[in-house]
Amino acid sequence: MKVAPALLALQRQRPGTFALLIAATCVLVMLAAGLSLALRAAAQEIASTSAERMLVQVVDANPVRRDRATDEVMARLDRAPGLIWAHRVPDREALALIGPYIAGVNAHDLPLPTMIELRTRDRAAVIRLLASLRTVQVTNSGAELEALSRLIRALRGVALGVMLAAAAASGLIATLSARAALAREAATLDILHALGATDRQLSRLVTGRIARDALIGAAIGLAVGLAVILKIASNVAAVGSGINYSFGATAWLILVLSPLALAGLAVLAAQAALIATLRRAP
Repeated sequence: MKVAPALLALQRQRPGTFALLIAATCVLVMLAAGLSLALRAAAQEIASTSAERMLVQVVDANPVRRDRATDEVMARLDRAPGLIWAHRVPDREALALIGPYIAGVNAHDLPLPTMIELRTRDRAAVIRLLASLRTVQVTNSGAELEALSRLIRALRGVALGVMLAAAAASGLIATLSARAALAREAATLDILHALGATDRQLSRLVTGRIARDALIGAAIGLAVGLAVILKIASNVAAVGSGINYSFGATAWLILVLSPLALAGLAVLAAQAALIATLRRAP
């Protein structure tokens, strides 16, 4: 039985549209994964800020008493366990913050509170030390970031949804490609079947072609996805806004392996579709 020449002729066909479709889905998955990983790092940074940073305000209309209370606050903070640093906000910075909102009013005439920013590992200790000072208000400086945290969680959900949709699309594309290959090569496969090739051999033949095209598409998608991610990272770095755009080793490993995982999913979907179709054939 001369099955080998026909098999080789079928295997040598060039990659087609399927490889480009897999490449496109791989790019989508990589971009969505990169966004999700970057947002995860941002969420962790915000959580760290909310947990460690605090704002102390000394509220007193009398500037002499306010300065005295501020000195007492700083003295008590020096004794606070777990304190990382404490910084009194200069009056000129406070005035600059409210300047745009008080047009026509002399900011120096306003009884602005004294603000002290601090970072601590023990928030409860700071609250206990300052609880007896009636003109002192202690707040979590990261509380106003809760809305941003909710937005980040929503965007991560969207990114994960895009990843799942791309994975489902790759499986559907592979299934349709496998069925199209069976229909397109029906005559050749019938001849091979008549020569003694089994359904499993035929499914492996077509699956091998799909696996080759999927790997080619994954390689193209990986190259394009990495280029886009690195370009975005360089643009973010050029802004100089303090945004953390860098990925760790685990994140880069996830980004590199995601196209391979997508190609593997496509091959499995194609294999299942081929076996089901061949079993239903007369």
